Formats: sequence, C-alpha cells, structure tokens
Amino acid sequence: MSADVLKAKKQLNDVYGLLKQGKLLSAVRNLLEATQFVLRAQLLKHEFKAFQEALDKSAYFLANDQGLKKIYPLQINYKPGQEKELAQSLTDLYAFLQENFHEELEESLQSIEAKRRDLWAKLEQAAAAGNATEADRAARRVVETAPHDTDLKVSIADLFLEHGLFDLAITLLKEAHAQNPDSAHIFNKLAMTLRKAGHLEEAEACYIHALERAPKDEYLHFNLGRVYLDMRQWKRAMECADKALQLNPAFEEARKMRLFAEKQLAQRASS
Repeated sequence: MSADVLKAKKQLNDVYGLLKQGKLLSAVRNLLEATQFVLRAQLLKHEFKAFQEALDKSAYFLANDQGLKKIYPLQINYKPGQEKELAQSLTDLYAFLQENFHEELEESLQSIEAKRRDLWAKLEQAAAAGNATEADRAARRVVETAPHDTDLKVSIADLFLEHGLFDLAITLLKEAHAQNPDSAHIFNKLAMTLRKAGHLEEAEACYIHALERAPKDEYLHFNLGRVYLDMRQWKRAMECADKALQLNPAFEEARKMRLFAEKQLAQRASS
C-alpha cells in the first residue's frame, strides 16, 4: 500500500477527532486533500469503494458539525460518485473559512470543546460509578453543548453501554434516531442495545424496519437473526442467516449462526 494511500486514509480517519477538538479548518483541509487524492489516484476497485465509504462518513460528520452550521449557510452533501462535487464544495468552504475566520474561529471552537471535555469527564465518573441519576444529569449537560449532534448522543450511549446503563443508552439513541431517522448506523445501534437490554420484540421491529430501507445489508439480516436466537425462534434465525449468506457467502459468523440454529431445531424435533 502506497504512502499516499495511507496518508489519505489517516486524513479521513482524523476528521471526526479534529471536529470534536474544534479544529474545523484542519478537518476541512483533511477531507479536501483526501477527496482530491481519490480523484487523481488510480485506485483498485475495492480501494475506491473503501475510500467512498470513508468519504461518506467524514462528509456526514462535517455536514452535521454544529460549529459549521452556525457560520456557513450551505450544506455539504456527498453521495458515492460525486467526488468532484464534494471537492468543489470543500474548496469553497475552505476559502470561506480562511477569509472570514481563521484563528478566531479555531479558538472559539476550541473553547467550546474544552468545556465539553470537562463535562465529559464528570459524565464518565458518574457512569463508572453506576449512578444512573447523576449520569443522566451529566449527559444532559454534555448534550446541551451541541443539542443537534447525533454523533455525540451515540458516543454517550456507547459510554452507558460500557457500564451497563442500558435504559439511559436507549433513551439517547431514540433521541438521536428521531433527529436523524435516515441514519442506518443509529438505527442499528438502537436495535442492538434493545436486544442487549432484553427488549427483544422492540429490537425485532427495529431491524425489520431497517431492512425495509436496506434489504441488501447482510449485517442487518445477521443481527435480526441474533434477536431470533435470543427468542429461541430457530427457524427464523436460520432464515436470517441464509439471507445474510446469500448476500455475502464468506460471512462466517452467519454460517455459524445457521448451524447453531439448525442444531437447536433438530434437538427440539427429537425431544
């Protein structure tokens, strides 16, 4: 793998972290340079697809950054195949930021991020102590720094999951989903959390709804199958595994799930 490919991948991976640090100019520059690399490089088909996915993710993070929304009237949009359009939008945005804000903007966003880091530390302490009431209160303070930032809500939910605070995680994920109902990532995370919390019927409904939007996502079929395993509905779990394997024959975990469900179904029939 060439050094240029590695550099572009790192630039895209760093976009989210730079935004959270309040370094908007650096985040935009990273995304712009990586997009320009994709346009000029002669990438293999699988490399190009991987870069498109990374561009989509980074562009989403940028488009939903609250600091940017406050100062820039135009929306940053990207769909695979629109790399030229993305590069032009980012070029215009970068020029706008350099001309109008520069250091003042960076310092302001860094101040906001410093406050959020302090609140986040208190949130981590409350979550680690298992104090649901205080953790919820601390989470609300963090959310107030960026009330429309769904990724922030997902990050807090991940923290709650880490410490077994499932109900708090579910509440935040439902809020994030309500704000961004088109996000398959949020919906999948919500369904996974519902399953872990034992809300199996609600998790099942979430995955079925997600599959209506993305019927060719083998991971959604697999995760729905896991819900059916928990429900001990072996035949349905096998059906989900079969659909996942049809989409991705190399999906080893789906194959294992099918074998397990098939074994359980055979044991039930023989008993």
